[in-house]
Amino acid sequence: MSDLDLYSLWDQVMQKTKTKMPQQMWDSLVVNSLMPYSMTSTILTLFVMDPSKLKYIQTPLVHNQIVKAAKSLLPTLQTIDYLTDTATVNASPAEQMSTPPTEIPPMPPIDMPSIEDTTIESSPSPIIPPPWDTEEYNEVLPEGVSRPSYDSPVIIQRNTSPSQGIQRPVPADLFASKTTSPIPPAPPVQRNMSSSSKSHLNRAFTFDNYIESNSNRMAFSAAKAVAENPGLRYNPLYIHGQSGLGKTHLMHAIGNEILALNPSAKIMSITSEDFMNSFIESLRTKTPDQFRRNFRDIDVLIIDDVQFLEEKNKKTTQEEFFNTFNHLLSHNKAVILSSDKPPKDYKEMEERLITRFNSGLTVEIEAPNPEMIEAIIHEEIDHRRSEYPTLYVPKEVIHLFAQYFNKRNIRELKGAFETLITQAAITNRLETIDVEFTNKAIKDFIIHTEKIVLSIKYIQEFIADYFKIKLEHLVSQKRNKQYAHPRQIAMYLARELINESYPQISFAFGKKDHTTALHAYEKISREIEKDQDLRHTIDRIRKELEEAK
Repeated sequence: MSDLDLYSLWDQVMQKTKTKMPQQMWDSLVVNSLMPYSMTSTILTLFVMDPSKLKYIQTPLVHNQIVKAAKSLLPTLQTIDYLTDTATVNASPAEQMSTPPTEIPPMPPIDMPSIEDTTIESSPSPIIPPPWDTEEYNEVLPEGVSRPSYDSPVIIQRNTSPSQGIQRPVPADLFASKTTSPIPPAPPVQRNMSSSSKSHLNRAFTFDNYIESNSNRMAFSAAKAVAENPGLRYNPLYIHGQSGLGKTHLMHAIGNEILALNPSAKIMSITSEDFMNSFIESLRTKTPDQFRRNFRDIDVLIIDDVQFLEEKNKKTTQEEFFNTFNHLLSHNKAVILSSDKPPKDYKEMEERLITRFNSGLTVEIEAPNPEMIEAIIHEEIDHRRSEYPTLYVPKEVIHLFAQYFNKRNIRELKGAFETLITQAAITNRLETIDVEFTNKAIKDFIIHTEKIVLSIKYIQEFIADYFKIKLEHLVSQKRNKQYAHPRQIAMYLARELINESYPQISFAFGKKDHTTALHAYEKISREIEKDQDLRHTIDRIRKELEEAK
């Protein structure tokens, strides 16, 4: 079989499998990951362009569909092998011709976990257009290369010289070519110190897609004020908080807003590490004057992770940073800083720098609370529906994320949600995501501690113990005050602490009508406004419950 026949057959296999699996799975694991390599009468060998996807390609949901489609076109076919080693492919045509083609040994069996127990890597690979859509497959084999017999492996041999280079977009290490290369991923934010490009802002970070909540409201308001009046309000603006809470997003949003209002503004966004490296490089190359011009001839300086300037061996860098810092402030240029700690916690930072940090406004971004987490998840759902129109995430799953990631890193939260959606897409569960499936999908993100996850059941048990009554009396129909009042408090807290629905709360207490929980919530809400003792009691209970989380 010729290579043209091989690609023609693969094209037909693709058309058949496309209709037999979810679109996202086909796009991710077939069209952008596989290409034909060789064929005998019984074995089809496919090259896996991204080896990390091999274990998912070999799952029955994908592999069996490919086998079925191939056998319908070639009845003698017995198996499909997958090749990830490019050593044979990269051999020159001369080398390949000097050695008779040999069978590619089958891949050793892989101990595959079930899909439900597998955490899918969420990082997308560069999208590579399918090779069978390109015209160069009409080309013939290089001169002097004979076509093997039907029963021998067909080794695809291509002349990789500049004059006859491969044009199709496949990995560079598979078929070397002067004229083509894989489609590269989006370039990272530039971090070099070239005077021609000084902003280095991530344009995806804006105020519009920054989720505001109680945990970051002050920082958000201050950032907007700085963006509207750079150099005049809160200068410097010092933002601190643990990693992954959105400090970088907020700082870049300031820069992007300033550019939107004043496109001619000169902005430099850089990490403290890059600042240090650039300064050291300027000393090595004897160009400190150029370094200073790069950093001082600007309108806005954004420095991320200034805590790394604190190292004991960075005194010279601290001095240079102070001089830059001082120059910009004295000329009413805006300075925005971020760190993982407040200025008062520095031990090895020069006192004059700490004083400068404190001369403007210091704001903290706290870890996200359940309210913010749910808002983030809702935004992610809305965003992903453009790709998955049928995506449905029930309220119970959103609550689960709020409980698991309360006071944790936003990056972890988004990583876990991405993992959930990816596994749901691969297993065709986008419309049937539930708590059980979610727990399995994000099990590697769940922190197992002795702390509990709040639920109506736990609140009931806590209230019963707090008021020294039996649980069965708390959830009974008894109307006497010693049971009714704690019952109303429990309903109130179930609504306040875990935002459970009134019907669900009523059902948990053996009530058929949701108005029972609604009445209890409104009654307790009115009473705590008038009864100081009750307010203190509920505050104590609330604090103990929240500390238990």
